[in-house]
Amino acid sequence: MHADLADAIRLFRRDQELALDYIHSRLGIPAPRTAYSWAAHAHEQIAAVSSVATTDGVTLYVHGVGIEVTHPEFHIDYDYGPAGQCDCFDKWRLSLHRHIRLGLPNPVDDPRPLDDWLVDAEDAGELIRVADSYSMFYDPSLPSKWSPTAGNVG
Repeated sequence: MHADLADAIRLFRRDQELALDYIHSRLGIPAPRTAYSWAAHAHEQIAAVSSVATTDGVTLYVHGVGIEVTHPEFHIDYDYGPAGQCDCFDKWRLSLHRHIRLGLPNPVDDPRPLDDWLVDAEDAGELIRVADSYSMFYDPSLPSKWSPTAGNVG
């Protein structure tokens, strides 16, 4: 795997895991079994705990099958996979996160430089394309404890 891609994924997964811990542990919102269940219930669940997030200085923006988390310690935007996968990413969100982490000014870098790296890593078996998703990838070396297979789902 290209070193810059590996670094971008590692940093994304680190912040994603911090966000998952915050949402599902600190706020007590169950990890979704499917992306659809997140889309159907997350707005209501987040609204119910918004005072805790506000006290913590955290902004949560639910969108479709994902969420953007702005925490004093990190910022991340991610989607849940079709089967509730919480440790996957797409090219755009990975590129956005990398851009923010590098402290680059707007506009966000074109995500196309990641294309070849992602394809090469997938071809080498280092990344797995998430089934039934448009463009999501999973790094099997960086699983989440919040993954549906880990049993921490609601």
